Amino acid sequence: MRTAATTIAAQRCWLIVSVLGLTMVGLMPQSASAQSARESRAVVLQTFRARQFALDLVIAQCRRSQCPIEVRLRSGGRVVDHVTLPVAARSQRAKAEIVDPVWGADAGLKAWATGEENRYVSTAARLLRLTPRRTALLVGQYYGFEHLKRSHLVILPRAGKLTVAWKAEEGAGPTWSATHVSAGAGSTRHEVVYLHGFYDPEEDVADRLDVARLSWDDASTRLREIALPARNEPLYLLDLGTHDTAAQARQARSANLCLSPYWVLDASRFRAGAAGKATIGMLYASRDLAENAASDARRCLPAATVSVETWTGAR
Repeated sequence: MRTAATTIAAQRCWLIVSVLGLTMVGLMPQSASAQSARESRAVVLQTFRARQFALDLVIAQCRRSQCPIEVRLRSGGRVVDHVTLPVAARSQRAKAEIVDPVWGADAGLKAWATGEENRYVSTAARLLRLTPRRTALLVGQYYGFEHLKRSHLVILPRAGKLTVAWKAEEGAGPTWSATHVSAGAGSTRHEVVYLHGFYDPEEDVADRLDVARLSWDDASTRLREIALPARNEPLYLLDLGTHDTAAQARQARSANLCLSPYWVLDASRFRAGAAGKATIGMLYASRDLAENAASDARRCLPAATVSVETWTGAR
């Protein structure tokens, strides 16, 4: 029959063995299964295939109040590299939302949003075919409250690692930027159209909107950014009305909800001898996109004079 002393001794032995076992576990190197367990704590939002690799857009495990949003390079079920995006989430609870024209990416694209107000951040990713054998990921983030900002990255798998091949972030003040994916030469590769602008706070000063093209250069093996319009590469202006002053154009835009997404642009920059100083409109890298936008504008503004003008930049 077990005595009280025997029971106490047995409990002490069990406690000593348990403590020693926990100590040894702490000293032992972590196994691959432990590493996988840590990685599995990430929330995978979306996965893209890049030849023999997978690119995962994830919200990593939260540390304190920060949950890093990452692009991870995966091979054979193992994460081999990652890039942390500029803005972290505050939780791993994400919901899908659809990108609109203000967001800063291709309209209709699915994005992943977390948080509200100051904690809001939305992330969208698109696969880029830079060459027939080279694939990258274009990632955008839209974040903040009231004066929201945007960032854009092209993340390139190369030699089993991830490289940030191009990056743009908005500066201070009333700025806006967007990236759009377009078919490049021969439709065998993609190019990125990058728009960036500044809404001038002065009532009678036009806004500034510029456009660049990002394309892969085989000779230098990097992305090249070329300002548009360039030689043999015009831009297309959607003209929704020219006014005598920028202040008048702003008043017209404020008075009509259909005009709210558009810019107040310097008319003389796009057309010599323009009958006015400020045009309400938008720039596009292709005529098809401009004509589609013009059709949408005519449906919203049946009585308006809407036109598409070719801008070569030559004066």
